[in-house]
Amino acid sequence: MAHKTTLKAIAEHLNLSISTVSKALADSPEISDATKLVVKTAARQLKYRPNAMARGLKSSRTKTIGVVIPNIMHNFFAKVIMGMEDEATKNGYSLVTCISNESLQKEKQSIHMLSDVSVDAIIISLSSETQQTEELEHLNDILYFDIPLVQFDRVNEKLLSHSVVINDFKGAYDSTMHLHKTGCRHIALLSILTNTSVGKKRAEGYEAAVRELGYEPKIINTRLENLEADLSAFLKDNALDGIVTTDESSAIYAMNALRINNRIVPDDVGVIGFTDGALARNYFPPLTTIKQQAEIIGKRTIQIAIESLEAKTKKDPIQETIETELVIRKSTRTI
Repeated sequence: MAHKTTLKAIAEHLNLSISTVSKALADSPEISDATKLVVKTAARQLKYRPNAMARGLKSSRTKTIGVVIPNIMHNFFAKVIMGMEDEATKNGYSLVTCISNESLQKEKQSIHMLSDVSVDAIIISLSSETQQTEELEHLNDILYFDIPLVQFDRVNEKLLSHSVVINDFKGAYDSTMHLHKTGCRHIALLSILTNTSVGKKRAEGYEAAVRELGYEPKIINTRLENLEADLSAFLKDNALDGIVTTDESSAIYAMNALRINNRIVPDDVGVIGFTDGALARNYFPPLTTIKQQAEIIGKRTIQIAIESLEAKTKKDPIQETIETELVIRKSTRTI
């Protein structure tokens, strides 16, 4: 168990008074900018927190678990939260939920806020910016103080924490193979998750399938707001009769773009997306999807967090992979 760094420890380390250190950290005008910089640098290196981050030194718990998600508008994350809430309530815990909006800075602020309010554990799906930069110090700080950390969906394997993911590779592989079984021979991957771990795993699964079938991969990396234009441009120069998308929204946008380009789904182009939400079920035609087992993921992350809190000895990180399910609807031809 790591011990909390005190103001006294920083003062002794820098040969300054405790008062000077305290004022420097509080940005007091009495302290020079140069001294403030020295003190704040030392505080960062010594992992000082003016809060309850080192809660393990206390005997009591707050019975709260912090959750950080990158996007509340995504149906998948909404379902994950539902699963978490159900399991947490069953075990007498409450959730404090934060949204990073895909921002590393917002994610850091959320982590610091959660440590300030003394949550017992933290569950997180990394922002796209965090995954792109691989800046992990704020999360390693949580691990340093032995606060249980559970990553889910978007994870970084360099973090020595618990994690719960789906088999993204197999989901994309199975999707590609299903399109091939329906007669598709020109299958593309349409991804708006290029910089995330899930996007990379899904791209790997797709590539493995098309290479096994003897085709060259066709990958369209885009943003949701550019999807229609990028897919339309791709259609002008490439044969296409099947699309695997990395999420539900891009699948719906893709079907709209195909309709604009006079392509009929599924007669001309079959489409499969990830996430089995209400939009997928109620669109026309209803979308064939990879079901991500969102509520199961939510429940399992809470279970692992609570197991870590109640364990008498520290255990090795749990890395759990949940299998997906292909839900066949009308956006793909029948076999």
